[in-house]
Amino acid sequence: PVISSNTGGIPEVNIHGVTGYLSAVSDVDDMVKNSLKILSDDTVLAEFKENAYQVALNFDIKNVLPLYEALYEKAYKTHYNNTY
Repeated sequence: PVISSNTGGIPEVNIHGVTGYLSAVSDVDDMVKNSLKILSDDTVLAEFKENAYQVALNFDIKNVLPLYEALYEKAYKTHYNNTY
C-alpha cells in the first residue's frame, strides 16, 4: 500500500482507497492520518497489498512494451509519410 500525493501520474498507479491513499501535496497531517489507518487495521493492510499488486501487474513490461512500440511505430510512419 502507498501513501502519496495526488499529483502528476501518481493517481494512475495509486488508487485512493483501493491501493493506498492520496493526499494533497504537502498535506503531511493527512498522510500521517492515512498511514495510521493502514497500519492500524490488518484487514485493510492485506486488502491494499493485494490490490496494489494487481494494479502493478497492469504496468508489467509485457503490457506496457507493446503500447510503446505502437506509439513509436505511429510516430515513425507519420514522419516517414510526411518526408516523401
